[in-house]
Amino acid sequence: MTTTVSLAELNSPEVRTNPYPFYAELHEHGPVSAVEPGTSTYDFVVNGYAAASQVLRDPLLKVVDDSRTGSPSWETDPTLAIFMNSVMFNNEPRHARMRRMFNQVFTARRVAGLEPAVVNIVDGLLQRMEKQAAGGVAVDYMGLFAYPVPSNVMGELLGVPEEDRSWYRPLATALGVVLEIGGRTPENVAKGDDASRQLAAYFTELAAKRRAEPRDDLVTALVQALDAEQASVTPEELLANLVVLFNAGFVTTTHLIGNGLTLLMDNPEQMAALRAHPERSPEFVEEMLRVEVPTHFVIRWASADTEIAGVPIAEGSRVLILLAAANRDPARFPEPDTFDPTRADNQGLSFGAGAHFCLGAALARLEGQRAFTMLLDRFGSIVKAR
Repeated sequence: MTTTVSLAELNSPEVRTNPYPFYAELHEHGPVSAVEPGTSTYDFVVNGYAAASQVLRDPLLKVVDDSRTGSPSWETDPTLAIFMNSVMFNNEPRHARMRRMFNQVFTARRVAGLEPAVVNIVDGLLQRMEKQAAGGVAVDYMGLFAYPVPSNVMGELLGVPEEDRSWYRPLATALGVVLEIGGRTPENVAKGDDASRQLAAYFTELAAKRRAEPRDDLVTALVQALDAEQASVTPEELLANLVVLFNAGFVTTTHLIGNGLTLLMDNPEQMAALRAHPERSPEFVEEMLRVEVPTHFVIRWASADTEIAGVPIAEGSRVLILLAAANRDPARFPEPDTFDPTRADNQGLSFGAGAHFCLGAALARLEGQRAFTMLLDRFGSIVKAR
């Protein structure tokens, strides 16, 4: 028998501040539940690990694309046009066509080649933070480190000049808010549309510059492929994907670097273990991603009648997949709320799974590993400001 739950509390201030008790209650009802009508725009919620993994890999359960926006004129909506022309919000065959192009230029070799730049960026920011922290003065860790590390790394990857990166932050934030649960308020949409226009204009100009003066960056590689008619993307798709790639590439990693330090400070024995054994940074970062996943949910819709973990899902149903709940599923992870980097087979769903697995997962992991090992090496004592 399918259980029915209310999602009315999901957008409350209390649950938004700490959603994990709510997720724990959902686990008591099973891995998949029907949503009580009137409490959400979704028909089903998935919180179990195995069920979430199934959904993310099932070709019948599709991302929300231009056919599901509810807006027949989405092309004239600045924010929707950005999202719906991107690899993130498309299904096959369009998704595979765009993804193939980015896989050709955003390679493991390119990511590995960024490591010296990552180290230099982290070292420079730590030096600046060390100067400001002299004498025990409190510093803004998020502003001075957690945001600039991925922002600068994505800037290096794409070819966004350093002087433009701080300007980008509030625009990216405005764009991201629209994607949150309950985020499409008139005020948020207006701010998102303004940000979309500015970002589209910026990347249009940057692409033109790289076309005239090529450099060793991702924008140049994509523009050259497009001009040589080797690209499997249109000019509009290229522009949209550059905006979305930059936004997704640093926002999620900012959360990783911020949440990760909080976990280390709340678990001083683990902080000491990582400081003593920096070679263990991959397992620490993986557990940080599991416990505090940067993206809490994704959405799918059923393109045909199907089932999830034995629960019938009717064609057209909207399904909310709570990645953060799946990562704390006690059926998959013993003592799921405990931060334990020594976990065996620690494969969370933080970067998704299936066709839409995160394109920048390897880069995010690299940034997190270097950020934490170098941070702990530079600072012998780190405490929360009171």
